[in-house]
Amino acid sequence: PAAGSRLAASPPSVRLVFSEAMEPALAQLSIVGANGQPIKLVVSGDPRDVNAIIAPVSSLTPGAYRLHWRVVSTDGHPVDGSFTFTVGESAAVAPPLLPEPVAAAEELPVTWGPVAGGAPLIPALLRGLGVGSLMALGGLLLFLSWPQPAGSVIPRRAVRLATVFAFAAPLLLALHFVAWSVNADAAHSLTSASLSAAMATGVARVELWRVALAVLALWGVVLVRRVRLALPFAFAALLLSGATGHAAAIQPVWAEPFKAMHLVAAAAWLGGLLWLVCLDRTDVGRFVREASRVSSVALAAVIAVTFSGIVQTRLFVSTPSDLVSSTYGLIVLAKVAGMLILVAFGANHRKRVLPALRDAQGGDRLVFLLKRELAVFAIVVLIGGLLAYVPPAVKASVSDSTSHISGQ
Repeated sequence: PAAGSRLAASPPSVRLVFSEAMEPALAQLSIVGANGQPIKLVVSGDPRDVNAIIAPVSSLTPGAYRLHWRVVSTDGHPVDGSFTFTVGESAAVAPPLLPEPVAAAEELPVTWGPVAGGAPLIPALLRGLGVGSLMALGGLLLFLSWPQPAGSVIPRRAVRLATVFAFAAPLLLALHFVAWSVNADAAHSLTSASLSAAMATGVARVELWRVALAVLALWGVVLVRRVRLALPFAFAALLLSGATGHAAAIQPVWAEPFKAMHLVAAAAWLGGLLWLVCLDRTDVGRFVREASRVSSVALAAVIAVTFSGIVQTRLFVSTPSDLVSSTYGLIVLAKVAGMLILVAFGANHRKRVLPALRDAQGGDRLVFLLKRELAVFAIVVLIGGLLAYVPPAVKASVSDSTSHISGQ
């Protein structure tokens, strides 16, 4: 039924249409009548429309009702709300938004744990750390796999650091999947039933494939000890990351490939910074050559990251004013500020530091600045993890309880 409508007879079913594709396995609908007792409905997806969910309804007696809904879209984010409708000519008043005595049981917060900007902090933090570790692993493997002059020794520090990220990436991504499952569950619990429901979603399948690819990268680095074998698994996991979050729900044909480009380019940039920090600065000739190569890779990466970031922002932000009037827009601006700081570091490296590398302390000066650049990079990555859980400006209406539902 349409929000606020008056029906002559009980509807045989309810059908809710949202602005994005839904995950029916995690959707919950209940109808509350004047007695305050919820009637839980059995939800399924509409085979004709991925943006819709449907549920059969037993015969409702004349009176006022409130339909409560909680759904998870294909970007993995839960949202809830309610609206009222009336059956028959009854003048009954619709049940309150938080009906007693079921408020405590039925109206849990839509997000789990501490929240910032509407985003659950624990899953957002784990997402940022997991994706950041995967980017660092992929970037380091890229430079470890790069052909080196005859007689060059692979720096042990780079191998050890790649090993650390090889362990961290699948672990943190798996923990993120668990945290996401808890956040997506209506009761915010981790049970066999909630995990089974989560596993039936496309979001979970992508997350688990990403963890599996990260595990294969770990296998290549630690067990087989062949970085060139681990490299494609790490970058495949990064490419698959393009199909997660907002990109999976908002114009995915465009958003997913540009997000994948964004992550892969950022990984190459980050890997270059880590590679230089791991090199032996006493081998001045090699250090200069590698610094020049990393600078070229970083310049190309900056262009790709900037272009793909602009495209994604345009897809996820309705108007330029949303950048200053919405939480999502403000976090985007914070990420842009971090990117500008990173670009400033790069410009300083190319114009001032690289030309002086052959000086006695040129390498030490560059590594000193690179470590600070890496600290800023880490902050930007964590902001990206938070951004993935904040509703985009184009979804602003989703938080409203009725305006985005078309009743039938």
